[in-house]
Amino acid sequence: MSTASNLAIPRPALLATIFVFNFIEFLTTGMTVLAASAIMGHIGASPEEYATTSAMYAAVAVLSISQMTVLLQRLGWRNFLLATVLVYLLGAWLCATSGTVAQFAGGRLLMAMGGGVFMTVSRMMVNLIPPSPQRLQGIAAFGAALSGGFALGPWLAAKMVGHEAWGGMFLVLALLAALGAALAARWMPQDAVTLDGTPTRMHLFDAVLLGLGAAITLYALQHMTYDWHGERAPLVGHLLLGLALLAAFCVLHWRRSQPFLHLHILRSARYRLGLLIFAVCYAVLGMVNTLLPQLVQKGLGVGLQQAGELQGIGLLSTVVVFVVMLELVKKNPHPTRFYVTGFAMLALLGWRFATLDPRAYAWDTLLAWFGLFGGFVTLGMATTAIHSFKDLQMDNVVFSHAQQLKNMLGQAGLALGVGMTNIGLQERTALHLSRLGEKARDSALDIGAELARQAALLAGQDLFWIVMWIGVVGGVMLTLQRRFD
Repeated sequence: MSTASNLAIPRPALLATIFVFNFIEFLTTGMTVLAASAIMGHIGASPEEYATTSAMYAAVAVLSISQMTVLLQRLGWRNFLLATVLVYLLGAWLCATSGTVAQFAGGRLLMAMGGGVFMTVSRMMVNLIPPSPQRLQGIAAFGAALSGGFALGPWLAAKMVGHEAWGGMFLVLALLAALGAALAARWMPQDAVTLDGTPTRMHLFDAVLLGLGAAITLYALQHMTYDWHGERAPLVGHLLLGLALLAAFCVLHWRRSQPFLHLHILRSARYRLGLLIFAVCYAVLGMVNTLLPQLVQKGLGVGLQQAGELQGIGLLSTVVVFVVMLELVKKNPHPTRFYVTGFAMLALLGWRFATLDPRAYAWDTLLAWFGLFGGFVTLGMATTAIHSFKDLQMDNVVFSHAQQLKNMLGQAGLALGVGMTNIGLQERTALHLSRLGEKARDSALDIGAELARQAALLAGQDLFWIVMWIGVVGGVMLTLQRRFD
């Protein structure tokens, strides 16, 4: 295994590169979720078309992540990063200037092809710091980018949309990617140091199985919203076909002597538990990101710009929680207290929004509570990241594959959270519309926008009870776990 001990990369330059590439990932997520309705309106996309674009983006990102180590070993750090940024810049430019669904979809697929690896490659840059307590600096840069992007994404999207400059979101991402390319061109090594130990191969047939399986599965998950109450049989058929292709990939790839993903890492019980917790966190992330606009914008009637400001300012707690956690981990990294605190925050978030009084002023009622969501994401994911990879750190290539597999699973977890939440919102909204409609007819009240607003509010509150119970059950179960002790 190669080491990074002989690298002459100035520490500030390396930390800045780690920060920029991971910051792009989480800034993108925060912006595109909040601005989805505005983007659809500007490019003339239906919700189904936008969902298809999102599914294809996730599928291309999965395939891109799966090939990261293979390409990095052959191109070296510098050329690999410059190539991915070039593809990403072209995609961001297409998105920023798009006026049609096809152009926007093409841009997003290029962004996934180039930028799908940004989070994974950012984490692997931390290993360019020789094994020592100094590596914690890299972890800090990685985590700061996560928490900062998570908080600033909604705020920046709200500002851009409020000034009718939604394309500016993608120009900001392009500028950040260009900064990352400049840092890589100047400071990153030309070879694949730390990742040139264990050889890997790009198995084309395996990659096709993985790509098709991911695309079909994620398409089915994203379209649950539109097809579950209608053409359910084709939807289930697509889901089963996608899962079958993924299973075939796993069976075939497991036997490869030089795989692009070392699936044998799944033998580690510690890693399997980590994947399960990550999957729950990503699914909750997709769930809450879907519920918040429903409750805040539709249910409370808060405008998109104000909603983004509320969410962005409230989520600044993510940065604070990460800084505090970093100090506590240095003294005692045992996970129980972090998990209990994080899932308790999630339970409180669910309870507060489930019992929300719609007559209260939004800034007074919601601002502090948004912070609980950021606290849960930080504590849940960061704690799992610290403890789930310990069995796999002796070989940087295997460790890279573990990071790749985790981030590929994250794409599926997000899609599952969004899909299941939208189904629940549809069912509960329809139920509440029916009940409120009966009361309105009995009392001769006007049936219109106010009725729809109340139904949206009640449906969102119903699902926040589920969020609360995920927090309660998750906290209890993780108190009992012993794999990370």
